[in-house]
Amino acid sequence: MFSATINFTNYIGRRFSAAKENIMKINPDQRRPRFNFPPNFIAFLLLCVFFIISFLSVLGQSPTYDEARNYNYGKGILNGDANRPGDISALDGTRIDGSMMAISAVNALPYKISSFLPEGMLRSILESSMTARLVSILFSVLVALLIFRWSGQLYGSIPAIFSLLLYIFDPNIIAHSQLVTTDMYAWGTTLLVFFWSWKFAKERSWQNGLLWAIALGVSALAKYTTVILLPLSLLAIIIHDSPAWTKACKESTASAIKKYSGKYFSYLVGGIFVSILFINIGFLFNKTFMRFGEYHFYSHLLSGIQSSMPVLNNIPVPLPFPYLEGFDLTYYYGEEGLAFGNTYLLGTLHDGRQGFPGYYLIASFFKVPIATQILVLAAFYLYLSNRDRRQRFFSDDIFLLLPILFFTIYFNFLFSINIGIRYSLVFFPLLYVFCGSLFFGWQEFSRFQKTVIVLLIGYLAISTLSYFPTYIPYFNEFLFDKRQAYKILADSNIDYGQSEGALNAYLESHPHAIYNPTSPTSGLIVAGVNDLVGVFGKPEQYAWLRENFEPNDTIAHTYLIYNISAEQITALCSTSDYCK
Repeated sequence: MFSATINFTNYIGRRFSAAKENIMKINPDQRRPRFNFPPNFIAFLLLCVFFIISFLSVLGQSPTYDEARNYNYGKGILNGDANRPGDISALDGTRIDGSMMAISAVNALPYKISSFLPEGMLRSILESSMTARLVSILFSVLVALLIFRWSGQLYGSIPAIFSLLLYIFDPNIIAHSQLVTTDMYAWGTTLLVFFWSWKFAKERSWQNGLLWAIALGVSALAKYTTVILLPLSLLAIIIHDSPAWTKACKESTASAIKKYSGKYFSYLVGGIFVSILFINIGFLFNKTFMRFGEYHFYSHLLSGIQSSMPVLNNIPVPLPFPYLEGFDLTYYYGEEGLAFGNTYLLGTLHDGRQGFPGYYLIASFFKVPIATQILVLAAFYLYLSNRDRRQRFFSDDIFLLLPILFFTIYFNFLFSINIGIRYSLVFFPLLYVFCGSLFFGWQEFSRFQKTVIVLLIGYLAISTLSYFPTYIPYFNEFLFDKRQAYKILADSNIDYGQSEGALNAYLESHPHAIYNPTSPTSGLIVAGVNDLVGVFGKPEQYAWLRENFEPNDTIAHTYLIYNISAEQITALCSTSDYCK
């Protein structure tokens, strides 16, 4: 027994000595304990941060102008009624809204579930508008997760973390992830369509093809902008295949054309069929197959087709009536400048029918965080200047770059509804996935490069969090004085109705304050940005205030506060015609 103990002790000693010698051979830096968190755990923490920021920041926000309509339409869908409420000729705010989409039923789902429950706390929670907003936040979390997954599959885990950071610290994304609107569903389903078209292009299995088609079908329920996703994603697949079919054409042109054209035609037909099926399901097959001639169109586009091509009038339309009606009304309101008010940019006011070329580029310059802009430009510069990075253009990058290029051109030069950056957010998730390429090969980055990037991410977080909890009126540091934001942009870039509660609280605590006076008035003046610049109403009503005084403060970065003395008004009246 004693001998065995001695032998065991000697064995342990020898093993310890050997281990010590091995440890001494290791580089000193390698001896230090490393706390390497798995990328999935880091992503989970970041998603939690995004959820918390979005949830807490929306708690005190008033309903925006579009939320009630979307929410009620979603309730109607779940109750079996897909008809759009309102009257096309109404002038009292009840005009038919063509932009309401069936996907809003997702937000109304908790309300529908509550109808099956007895009275109590759970039912009250499910019925609340905050729960409807919570659904939007959860959907945006899923979008963030898809960004992380796609960027990771393309570039690796560390680039995926950075792509995720750009999304969760985008103040515009945060602002519109909280709302019962269709903007967030549009950018989420757009990302989904191109992700599955990429997967389908890489592996032509029927499962991937079906998932791509389903993504197209879901996107068709989100926004009319997404109608372009089918041809655009199919074009991306064709470009992805171009090296193969170019080679095949060299060997046998006729057989190659027959083979590939038949394949792409089948993709197109399958995508159209599934999209139409989803549209019909979403809009409850409401008057599907109504004849084209039985529609009463308002837009010049569809009414022109109806009158110039009478042969179509007897053809049944395989779409539900509310879907085509909404498209017609949305196009009509855009043609006539109705329902959107005037458009405004850099102090210039246009009729609602006339947009500003480059509007969304200018809006992005001021409303996208500076750190994000630097990283986006760096990603494109590195991509365009590095041949090795461009080698993946046909296989991978086309599914990101094609929609980014298309939507950039479309929104800035072909889209006349210039009322807020929220419209152009449709391609931002794709842009953030692409930005992951900037961080490819992170392990080889120099300490200086890593330090600069970490500082930029820190700056991004600080800039975004500085606006907590009100993110719709976010402006970056290119505008140092936030009181001057109204001189650059207006409408849903600043005031989407989200701060009416803050306005009412201020007016209640300052009973002597005067709200939106249309004639020269002294005292504590509060003015709404959209009224001040003329988005709504007549701009000349507030010219006296807009052209002669500067705001002293703001309410939630949305409403402007002026302190105007009686002497200033007297001087103004004596030197101008404002007081007549």
